[in-house]
Amino acid sequence: MFRRALPFALILLFAGLSWLTQPTSSPAQKSGKLPIPDAAAQDKAKKLILDIFGDDFAKATTNEAKTRLAATLFQQGKEVKDDPATRYVCYREARDLSAKGIDVGFALAVVDEIARLYDVDAIVGKADVVTLAVESVKEKEEGVALVDAIRPLLADAIDQDHYKAAHLLGEAIVNAAKKARSPSLVLELQKQVEQVALAEKSFAKFRAFEDRIKSNPNDGDANLKLGQYFGFHKKRWERALPYFALSNDKDIQAIAAKDLDNPKDAKDQLAVADAWWDLAGQRQNPAKLAMQIRAHHWYDRALPTLTGLNRTKAIRRIEQTQEQLVGTPTAPQPAGPVGEIRKYEGHGDEVKSVAFAGDGRYVASCGRDQTVRVWDLSVKENKEAYLIRGHTKEVWSVAFHPNNRYLFSASWDLTVRMWDFKAGNEVRRWAHGKDVNSVVVARDGNTFLTGCDDEKVYLWNVNSGDEIRRFTGHSNYVYAVAFSPDGRYVASGGVDKSVRVFELNTGKHVKSFEGHNDSVTNVVFTSDSRQVISAGDSVIYVWDLASGKTAKRLEGHTGRAPAMAISADGRRLLTGGDDRTIKLWDLATGKVIQSFIGHTDTVTSVAFSSDGRRAVSGGYDRTVRVWGLPAR
Repeated sequence: MFRRALPFALILLFAGLSWLTQPTSSPAQKSGKLPIPDAAAQDKAKKLILDIFGDDFAKATTNEAKTRLAATLFQQGKEVKDDPATRYVCYREARDLSAKGIDVGFALAVVDEIARLYDVDAIVGKADVVTLAVESVKEKEEGVALVDAIRPLLADAIDQDHYKAAHLLGEAIVNAAKKARSPSLVLELQKQVEQVALAEKSFAKFRAFEDRIKSNPNDGDANLKLGQYFGFHKKRWERALPYFALSNDKDIQAIAAKDLDNPKDAKDQLAVADAWWDLAGQRQNPAKLAMQIRAHHWYDRALPTLTGLNRTKAIRRIEQTQEQLVGTPTAPQPAGPVGEIRKYEGHGDEVKSVAFAGDGRYVASCGRDQTVRVWDLSVKENKEAYLIRGHTKEVWSVAFHPNNRYLFSASWDLTVRMWDFKAGNEVRRWAHGKDVNSVVVARDGNTFLTGCDDEKVYLWNVNSGDEIRRFTGHSNYVYAVAFSPDGRYVASGGVDKSVRVFELNTGKHVKSFEGHNDSVTNVVFTSDSRQVISAGDSVIYVWDLASGKTAKRLEGHTGRAPAMAISADGRRLLTGGDDRTIKLWDLATGKVIQSFIGHTDTVTSVAFSSDGRRAVSGGYDRTVRVWGLPAR
């Protein structure tokens, strides 16, 4: 089986920034977080680290050596439980030094980890990271990459009206463009940075309404103006609703109050969605579109349990809203923000596979801790809704049955098991001769495929439990299996670095594709069943069945990319890998639409929701993360 590679480019240097070295008050202070350790405690922790790792720092003269040391320090920080100062300093040094090594993705992820535990301002911390990284840029390509990394941070700072960070990020992005030696890019970004001052000036007008509310919380006009600012202009409904609920616009006030009740029943969710939609019909843009976006949110929440005309209405209104947002890059994803939505922690070791249920409500994950966990996206709690134990070795693959009740899991204990996950019962078990690495269920739910260490692919009957057929030809472990959408073919990939395609009904070998430099860990078919896509090393290959040749190569990951999934409509591809990024690709153009940063180690698995608006990922960092995807 393939084993974990060293985390990519965690480059360390001992250097502290002001936001991490001195105890300060965070403007985004939250209860329950630890204060920043005082200077004396930090100095003591730093001395301890140097006493242990001093020789390593002295020898860390190459990027590779610094990478190994960075990984060690970050892991040391994770393992410290009873000494907040030592853990803090380990994280601080890892973050600062990875920034100087221009491994910005890792540095930003460390900022998030620090902000999760300690009372710091994460947005300012991220501005410090990129500022430090820009100072270390030597190559043109590094400058271009930094510009791409800073863009979403700057947009986020403006969106949150955090203009201290926005100014820092604006200066950093222009300097990165200068390091990229691109005059046209510098001019473009200078104009963009000018908008920061304009946005800050616009926001200043609304500070007067905040002052009025401080003296009179029930000032209906001031509450309305702030609600309109956050809801209609910023699309930040979590900020807008409390103001609208106290506004002097009686129609908005009534709906906002019901919205704030956060209804759980689909009937009540539908009622809130309809109310926003109806009110939107009486208003002009930007209020109209903003209210429709809020209605979209509640239609999306209610959709899994809606039936008949109500379901049809919800789907059509969701599609109508999405059509208005296409081509509007500043418009937020109506089902939630683009980017990380949830982070689930609970696995005791690496997460090996993730899956979305067809109804979009549940996410499943499995891993080396021998457990299968099911997470309910409809509740706020970040604890698994169902914990399934029974496998005696690590679990490598999970897949939902189309009925949204059964869940399949494949394990190195030589079995595939089908669970009634809500009841916690094992329904059926399929024995194999060796470790099982993958499982995928057919669209009709009647059959499923497994890939095994015995170099074979198996087709099984779900209802009878019988083996229907086996597919042979690989010369090493089989990691990946897939059904073609038209039901004609089966594809597989494995340690022999090949992709093989078979006829489903006869088992006849159709085509073999070779070109990977590492094990093939994932295979999918395109929506027309004419091409197979495979992943495993740093290149994603698209193979043409008719010609037997490479149709396309998708390049963008640094290091292996073992994780891959294709959207239900076949238009988009998700990949993830050693560089800790998740990339969303447009299959028609072969271009990356967006990269997502958050995981602090290799991404092992990704999956789309059936509607294509969300994704889930799992990785070596033991976390499961749910992402909002940009509108198509």
